[in-house]
Amino acid sequence: MEILKKYKKHIKSIICSLITYISLLIYFNFLFKSESYNILITLSYFFILLFYYKIDMSNDARIKKFSYILAFILSCFLSIGNIVYPFVYNGAVNIFSLKNSIYAIVCIIGLFLMFSRIFSLMFSNIDKVKIYEDVTNNKKCFKLFFIVLGIILICWIPYFLRFYPAIMTPDSYYVIYFANSGILNDVHTFGHTWFFGLPFLLGKWMFSNMNMAVAFSMIFQMIIMATIFTYSVIYLYKKGLKKFICILCTIIYALSPLYAYYSITLWRDVVFGGAFSLLFIVLLQLVNNKNNLKKSLILLLVISILIILFFRNNGIYICILLLPFILFSKISHKKLISVIYISILIFYYIIKGPVFDYFNVQKATTVEAYSIPLQQISRTIASGKELDEESKNYLSDIMEVDLIGEKYSAAISDPIKTLTNNKKLSETKFTFFKVWFKNLFKYPKIYIEAYLTQTVGYWYPNAQYWATGSETKSTIKDIDVYCNPITPEKFNKIIDITTSRKIPFCNLLWSVGTATFVLIISTFILIYNNRFRYLLCYIPLYLLLFSILIATPVFCELRYVYGIFTCIPLLLTIPFKKGENHD
Repeated sequence: MEILKKYKKHIKSIICSLITYISLLIYFNFLFKSESYNILITLSYFFILLFYYKIDMSNDARIKKFSYILAFILSCFLSIGNIVYPFVYNGAVNIFSLKNSIYAIVCIIGLFLMFSRIFSLMFSNIDKVKIYEDVTNNKKCFKLFFIVLGIILICWIPYFLRFYPAIMTPDSYYVIYFANSGILNDVHTFGHTWFFGLPFLLGKWMFSNMNMAVAFSMIFQMIIMATIFTYSVIYLYKKGLKKFICILCTIIYALSPLYAYYSITLWRDVVFGGAFSLLFIVLLQLVNNKNNLKKSLILLLVISILIILFFRNNGIYICILLLPFILFSKISHKKLISVIYISILIFYYIIKGPVFDYFNVQKATTVEAYSIPLQQISRTIASGKELDEESKNYLSDIMEVDLIGEKYSAAISDPIKTLTNNKKLSETKFTFFKVWFKNLFKYPKIYIEAYLTQTVGYWYPNAQYWATGSETKSTIKDIDVYCNPITPEKFNKIIDITTSRKIPFCNLLWSVGTATFVLIISTFILIYNNRFRYLLCYIPLYLLLFSILIATPVFCELRYVYGIFTCIPLLLTIPFKKGENHD
């Protein structure tokens, strides 16, 4: 026993490092394969052993608690995602076999042991991070604002020229068609159609050319997005963020191909995502503001909420769920803000209800909201599981059940939605959920597998899926719009390489799971630093993520959560703001 006590640290380091080493072999799919005998992979064990021997968990109970919780969450995401992701395109197969379940558990334990020490080291040294300086006077930033704005726009121009007049997908051409024809339609959201449509029609009147009209509207969108990002940088600078960090934030917005690509993409998700960055800063100022409420701040609040409401259909759920957090938060002028906020919601329902009905505006279908439960039921059927007569009869009435086994895809719900009668589903939604609940308790494992494969890309960083468009041409009659690059082919190839997931470090720019990790880690740092009031700014981002996790039609669609990406410079800096700073 004395020997064990004497060599306790050595034995503990050996055991922990061995578990972590095995978990990493599992994670990288090396276990029991020839790669695991590679000399460099084998030697890596000794570096892991050295890591455990040199780095101990902090004795501080608070640091331990934060490190353990954060390590467990991320370890579960990585380990379970590593098992689930390879099965995304494999249909209704058994994912959590005994072997895979054991692998997942071992991987969770090994990564947890490693991450808990890493996060313990991070939290132990977090007070040493000094990226803000004291601000005694309000900084005058009028000229600086236009300098930053100019830098961002100039860096985006090569992308605009390469994909002139815009990056477009089939959805984009429908937006052009609706705007050009003056069709009142909310399938592709009324708000975005006319955000694009007004400058488009102005450009068409000025240039009498469809491509130039689209380009004119895209320039307008570029200016809007660049202005939002510039506003973020300048706000941080005025609040004391060191110049060097502000320059880095500017570089991120200006040189990251993600922001450049999306600024010229004809999607509703672009400005919708930008609104979250705007709302983040508005809420931040409301949390800090103890003086008179500026009219400009009210205007920015109204604009950001209106964009979120009218640019994507899940925006209403985000805004409704945000309301109680505003009502119970400690912000200045709460009564006035609440009245304004509720008035905007009432205005939304008036427009979407009686106004749309009066003008016969075609509304979006509701089947999208049923994506995940439809996928879970479909996976059950595709797996060959037996359903009771009531379930069979009902599902046969709303779906082409015989084709589900052939059409089911774990990655995307579109094939199943095409087999579903949306009208009948909407009319019998209570019966649908009754059938859904009944089979949930009969086949929970299949439901869990269906959910994980349908959402894995939003919480597992290694998941890959297309994130942006390329050169396209309209297939809609009378819409003569096509991608016509102004730049030479060699230059275009260089631009295209920037979207590659194979470039080290750059691949993280396109990882949805990584953005989710940044959000989670930033939240933990914020709480650790006792900046609880600032959590209000994070709520819209979590609501955006959760709204997708409960209704996503695709397993990994970056544009759906672009709002998190637009806030990344804010998420990386705000948690380190110390002390009170009133606007």
